[in-house]
Amino acid sequence: MTLRARLLLSLGVLLTVAFVAAGALVVGLTRASLVEQLDNELRNGRSPLLQRRGGPADLETDPAGRRIAWVVIGPGGRVIGGFPSGPTDNPDPLPAISELSEAQLAAARSGRVVDGTSADGGTRYRLVIAFDRANITHVLAAPVSIVDGPIGTLVRNLALVGLAALAGVIAAGWIVLRRGLRPLEKIAATASTIAEGDLSPRADLPHDRTEVGRLGAAFDTMLDQIQGAFVQQQSALVAKERSEGRLRQFVADASHELRTPLAAVRGYADLYRAGGLEERERLEQAMSRIGTESRRMGRLVEDLLLLARLDQGRPLRRDLVDLSAIVVDAVADTRAVEPRRPIHAAVVEGIEVAGDDDRLRQVVGNLLANVRVHTPPEAPLEVTLGARDGVATLDCVDHGPGVEPAHAEAIFDRFFRADPARSRDRGGSGLGLSIAASVLHAHGGSVAYRPTLDGGATFTVRLPVHRVATRNGNGAADSNGNADSNGSAEGNGPADGGPG
Repeated sequence: MTLRARLLLSLGVLLTVAFVAAGALVVGLTRASLVEQLDNELRNGRSPLLQRRGGPADLETDPAGRRIAWVVIGPGGRVIGGFPSGPTDNPDPLPAISELSEAQLAAARSGRVVDGTSADGGTRYRLVIAFDRANITHVLAAPVSIVDGPIGTLVRNLALVGLAALAGVIAAGWIVLRRGLRPLEKIAATASTIAEGDLSPRADLPHDRTEVGRLGAAFDTMLDQIQGAFVQQQSALVAKERSEGRLRQFVADASHELRTPLAAVRGYADLYRAGGLEERERLEQAMSRIGTESRRMGRLVEDLLLLARLDQGRPLRRDLVDLSAIVVDAVADTRAVEPRRPIHAAVVEGIEVAGDDDRLRQVVGNLLANVRVHTPPEAPLEVTLGARDGVATLDCVDHGPGVEPAHAEAIFDRFFRADPARSRDRGGSGLGLSIAASVLHAHGGSVAYRPTLDGGATFTVRLPVHRVATRNGNGAADSNGNADSNGSAEGNGPADGGPG
């Protein structure tokens, strides 16, 4: 049974009980009032009879009329006359005085109204007894049907009115309940939709400070929290799966990177034990290759250890480091390695940061080495360093082939290579940019990538500035730590970016 049906049934039962109780009370009080009126009428009719003298000669003209029966009883208990109640053509039977008990007779003679019946018991009376001066007994009796008739009519009217009122109240209650429970039906429909997997629907009930309004508002708030928690859980699961995938890829890449030099070292060792390196020249060549591969393994292991320490949040050294000098040295190293590459450098002097000198040199070196590895030797390179609002900005701009848009989001991932088939002799281990990002993060800085406008890749490094030292050269600093780019480090190359 639905809630609406239960409420309507409960309302109907309660109204029925209330109507029956109220009707019974009204009927009872009305009947008591009518009986009291009838008794008063009998008592008032008894008083003249007490002064009466004689027999029933004038019964036909007695003012009592046919509403009240009048029975005259002579000495010895013989009925000497009577005037029945009711219509002339069908009068009521006279009351039977002999059926009264002694107590009732005594009460009736004293003027109290008592109950009586006719001889056949079919008619009930309210009666009173009086004795006149001639010692004649007069009995005045009123049939109870005088009261029962109006009471029956009252009961029928109350029943009809009660049924009509009950039907009207139930109909109105059905309409009110339907309108009042409509928000609950909307909440139930929303809950069903959510149970099917769609968390977006809301009840959207007006918060009108009613119970249903507060329920709707609380329901929507709960759904918002559930959806937020579900989204967070899904994001956490996706992040976990992504992290596990990256971990598996990391382990596979690290194993793959170590497998090549290990295989080479083991191959030369096996060849030596087999006697294949008896010639001095071949032995020296094998030892040279073993040294090269060992150093490669060492660098890879050191890079992995560095990343592990940075992931664990181990603090780096915090010394006062001249970032300008680091950039100038890195540019000079690049010019020494690739003298034919056009390099333009604009470096503000005296920019100092708090950090680890070795690691910051490693960051700048990795960025420039990335240019050497992935761009043609004739591709121009632009390196600029400045400071403003307490932040040092280093831009490393190349004009090579750039990075594919599909690979842009993964270039800082560990062991990432845009070309998986690239030779490791040229491409490295794929840890350079990830090390740079981790080191800068440990220094409170960041590195970002964006495509160069005319083709190529631009890497921007930002680090908090400790101070910009004022010098007598072209570099200048104001009190806010802002520096212009008039100071430049060109090494052995021209300022216009021509070949060194």
